[in-house]
Amino acid sequence: MALRKLTFKSGINRDITDYAQEGGWYACNKVRFFKGFPKKIGGWTKHTVTKFNGICRSLFSFSGLLGVKYLALGTSEKVLLNGGGTSYNITPIRATAGAGGIVFAATNGSSTITATDASHGALVGDWVTFSGAVTLGGVITAAVLNKEYKIDTVPTDGTFTFTALDANGDAIAANSSDSGNGGGSSNASYQIAIGNDTNAQGVGWGAGTWNTAGATVTLPSGTTRDGGWNEPRSGAGIFNPMRLIYFTRYQDDLLFNIRYGEIYRWVWQSTPSTAAALLSASPSSGTEVPNEVTQVMIAQDNQSNIIIALGCTPYPASGTPDRDPLLIRWSDVSNPFNFTPSDLTTAGSLTVQNGSQILRGVPTTRETLIFTESSLSSLKFTGTFDVFRLDELSSNTSLIGPNAVATVDGVTYWMGLNKFYRYDGRISTLDCTVQEEVFESYNIDQADQIFAALNSEYHEVWWFYPTAGATTITHYVAYNYLENIWFYGDCDGTTEGDASFSRTAWQDTGIYAKPYGAGIDENIYQHETGNNAATDTSPHAALASFITSAQVSYDQGDRFVLMNRVLPDIDFRYSNATTDITASTGGETVTPTVNFSVIAKKFPGSASYTTNESGETLTDAVTAVNSVTIGQYTQQAHMRARGRSLGFKIESTAKNVAWELGVPRADFRTDGRRG
Repeated sequence: MALRKLTFKSGINRDITDYAQEGGWYACNKVRFFKGFPKKIGGWTKHTVTKFNGICRSLFSFSGLLGVKYLALGTSEKVLLNGGGTSYNITPIRATAGAGGIVFAATNGSSTITATDASHGALVGDWVTFSGAVTLGGVITAAVLNKEYKIDTVPTDGTFTFTALDANGDAIAANSSDSGNGGGSSNASYQIAIGNDTNAQGVGWGAGTWNTAGATVTLPSGTTRDGGWNEPRSGAGIFNPMRLIYFTRYQDDLLFNIRYGEIYRWVWQSTPSTAAALLSASPSSGTEVPNEVTQVMIAQDNQSNIIIALGCTPYPASGTPDRDPLLIRWSDVSNPFNFTPSDLTTAGSLTVQNGSQILRGVPTTRETLIFTESSLSSLKFTGTFDVFRLDELSSNTSLIGPNAVATVDGVTYWMGLNKFYRYDGRISTLDCTVQEEVFESYNIDQADQIFAALNSEYHEVWWFYPTAGATTITHYVAYNYLENIWFYGDCDGTTEGDASFSRTAWQDTGIYAKPYGAGIDENIYQHETGNNAATDTSPHAALASFITSAQVSYDQGDRFVLMNRVLPDIDFRYSNATTDITASTGGETVTPTVNFSVIAKKFPGSASYTTNESGETLTDAVTAVNSVTIGQYTQQAHMRARGRSLGFKIESTAKNVAWELGVPRADFRTDGRRG
């Protein structure tokens, strides 16, 4: 026997077989590479005190006066600000009903309340806030009525229903005394219409003709007009996109728009109590502000405060022109709320020449990158009479979805239809070693869900994506741009209550010390914190992880290899000392360990364990798996394995475990040709 170092190339390679890439890593989950060696990723803790509503697709951190920090959330139902874990609703109001403009009716024994407002314009799922109402006479008191409700049904154009809730949020049934109508001072404030959680492709054969005038578009403000292809519909149509919200900072304030909707401004408050308002309305009173915008942003120079609207309606607004998906408009330098082009302003416009629609604009230190589905252009602030210059960088570059791009350290990375790209002044294709793993499995119908997530602490760009047939995020792939390596994994459970890693939006460190991710369970989680996977109900669920090597053989694999001992090199120094700490248990001391396995194969196509690819039980297994438990102070572990090739797996499934792999040694010797 002779000791042999178990050294492997960093990164995961799935594009060739594990035999072909001997000396590398072949599979992993919840494992990253740090300075060339694998280690378990950091855990996460729940940040939000209460859940948000809907699916969050946008996170944006910013600070304002006195250094107060906020995390803006754009969900399919609301626009929120989160400060210190507490969420504040700043969703714009689209319409109101003045005193006496709304009345209520209850039915004895039912928690369903019918509201009558002749011009409510609401849809099922929309949110409304009541005030000024008095008791209906029984258990449906003023306190029950005067709060925010989600609309359950819309029986007619002039009525809608909601479920009465008590102080604990539980349904409360009216009694025979609830015969009033809420009084003559009842008010209602209707928030802008909710959006789709996911893309709705092709809502039925014969549902509508392409680009027909009869396909009604409902704007986020609540107004409607006839629409064409690729626009959100209130009725049957070809494509109903999910809601995306784009945030940008304007001085201390927050600007945002809902994709294909209007631009809003939230004026800074240290304790948010006022909803955002249209940029075209008071207090901004913007002029000729586009009313349908793909994305709003601030010019890349970050000093002029010029507001840029991408893929928007042209000037003038009279006649309600259709949105031009390739149009770029910007506001006046001296008055950023004025979009009126004239001899007295610097407001203007340019049009992207290639592609069918602008998908995303990304500000960098040098320029603003403008992506269509098939081209990339550079928009630069010149400071001259022309204000901006637009140059095409490529007419053959794809972007899989509007959120699948990120910029860090002056370099932009993005995911295309079938490859990954990089731009640092020139466009190049990234050499991805998990390319087939990703591009042969993602769900192109839900490409809008795919998003890039920066984790600059570890020099990583992550892409979260849904696999074929999935309607939520199921997997991730990550690129370490410092070490030029790739790794990947799945998001575990995808239902509420489990230790799911399924994220729908991300915010890197910056004004916050740790990155934040939005979960499908309507919570925000702080990442790279501890070693566990917090859930909605448990702060200390186990975060399982593993990594598996490619097969290792002697010479050409013609001889068997016999192994009987391993000298581990695994560090557990960042593991927690206790598990769940509760008043009843006082904490439980744990000793962190991993499971170290040796996978011995006779042939490259050998079946695992004792079954073959057809599920048949084998009397003589052609693959043997032997495992031992390794702790911090395990000096050596005796384990016997014999095969033409050996693979190794390190796995942890317990709470509070953090591990880093170094360079283990193993005792090997050749053991003949028979077997």
